[in-house]
Amino acid sequence: MIAEQFWYSWRAFVLLLCPFLLGIANISFSYYLSRRYLKEMLEALKRSQHFYRWTDSLQYQGWFTHFVMLVAVRGSMLWPGPAVRRGFLSSEDIDNFPPHLQRLLTIRNWMDVVLLVWGSIMYALLKLTKH
Repeated sequence: MIAEQFWYSWRAFVLLLCPFLLGIANISFSYYLSRRYLKEMLEALKRSQHFYRWTDSLQYQGWFTHFVMLVAVRGSMLWPGPAVRRGFLSSEDIDNFPPHLQRLLTIRNWMDVVLLVWGSIMYALLKLTKH
């Protein structure tokens, strides 16, 4: 067990603050991707039924719509199988998706994994110390 005095130290404060800082970094990176690379991602998916019409209207959309579009592209590139089977994505687009964009999406996905693992560990530590 962790001593109760540990939770009043700076180390505990930093450990509990890290998930929030990681969350801010995730949101900032998503904002960067949605503003800098989203148009390029949508153009790389031009044969896909679900994404081809978004490219033209992208410049008229706000920040929230950019986030939603980025999440849709991330999800489609993370698990392309169901979208290809339903006809939303073209398998050619998946095969020809630029590697540097795929790398950026992979980084973003790993940031989510790190945030979830760290947050789960902190939650478990807090639950273990409370009786």
